[in-house]
Amino acid sequence: MKRHKHLFGILALAALAACRPEPQPQPWNSLTDVVDPEDLLLYEVNPRAHSAAGTIAGITADLDRIKSLNVNTIWLMPVFKMGQLKSVGSPYCVADYRAIDPEFGTLDDLKTLIAEAHERKMSVIIDWVANHTAWDHPWITQHPEWYTTNAAGTIVHPPGTNWQDVADLNFANPALQLAMIDEMKYWVFEVGIDGFRFDAADYVPFAFWKSAMDDLKGITDRKLLFLTEGERPDHYNAGMPLIYGWNWNYNLQQVFGTAQAPVTNLFTANTAETNASPAIRLRFATNHDQSAWEATPVTLFGGVEASFAAQAAAVLMGGVPLIYTGQEVGEAGTTSFFGKDPVNWSANPGLQERFGQLFALRLEYNALRYGALKPYSHPNVLAFERELDGERVLVLINTRSAAVTYNLPTALRDSDWTDLLRAEPKSLATSLTLAGHEVVVLAR
Repeated sequence: MKRHKHLFGILALAALAACRPEPQPQPWNSLTDVVDPEDLLLYEVNPRAHSAAGTIAGITADLDRIKSLNVNTIWLMPVFKMGQLKSVGSPYCVADYRAIDPEFGTLDDLKTLIAEAHERKMSVIIDWVANHTAWDHPWITQHPEWYTTNAAGTIVHPPGTNWQDVADLNFANPALQLAMIDEMKYWVFEVGIDGFRFDAADYVPFAFWKSAMDDLKGITDRKLLFLTEGERPDHYNAGMPLIYGWNWNYNLQQVFGTAQAPVTNLFTANTAETNASPAIRLRFATNHDQSAWEATPVTLFGGVEASFAAQAAAVLMGGVPLIYTGQEVGEAGTTSFFGKDPVNWSANPGLQERFGQLFALRLEYNALRYGALKPYSHPNVLAFERELDGERVLVLINTRSAAVTYNLPTALRDSDWTDLLRAEPKSLATSLTLAGHEVVVLAR
């Protein structure tokens, strides 16, 4: 009888639990849900390539897949109204800082994208083009004094570049600085974006960036993210915590590409960047410029496995890692952002799950985000440990297409680990043979 009463109690509790409403997800909180800069897992979206329509709505429709990559922040390339005068089709040719180009949709479409991303606990930062405007931006006629001119008084394109489609802004003018900051704040207060990626930041003087960052960081009711396309050491002093790791990326191309440079070059580049500035570095195997003008990693490094190995280096070695639209399905050739160039999302089945697995490891293992880097020297195998509070992660990446036998350092011999990519135990003896471009990630 007691047994029956006990069973009845269990059934009653189960029935009560079944009637109880499911916990509702908490609404987005811009102070707590925006991650710290060092915890960013970035996905750069090229709207023109992301869907057949090439629109903001096409990105919104793909948010669940993007989230499955374990991304926490989306960087949206420019969707501002584009200039027509002298245009070459670049979205970095901005004719109106407060308008969405009809090619991409409407402001409401962008607000929907942001709201839907927030529901999935992803931040959205937008590309900000401060250095120049389109030739048909209203400022050209309203404030010609805001632009750089030659000896004849004619407005010029950015000096030292071949960017003929845009006019160079002169930040020596205080009124321009105030106007530009005001345009940025519009997107924070009126649209609800979570931060900015600052385009061509090395071309813009320190004084402006310092003023802009002081003003934006003075917004205390939300937490904003900042990614700076530049390497000047003074960007950090201006208040920019995350800058590009161009030198490391250059060496990644030299190591994985046809030059087959020694792997130690990556450690040297990493040390040089650390010594140059305390800023966190963006790590990437490609971005929109490289995939458009050079080639995607599949073509640049010689195949899908090579592209994955290069991405593994960018994700696991340190800094903030980036995935660019189409990279996770092994896009080959080049990917344009000057016109519609839709990604074939059905290519290379299973590859994007592997990309997501790399980000998942970053989330799970604090050592991969904050741990000290211990390199092991080898000309062909990128080998290093990351350690934090007793947590150890060992990474071994064959940077070559041929198999390599790696003679393990004494410290690693006869040790037991867990293979994180294959979810199985792994015992190391005195050497390990790695297949071409094989990636091994071990923890203990």
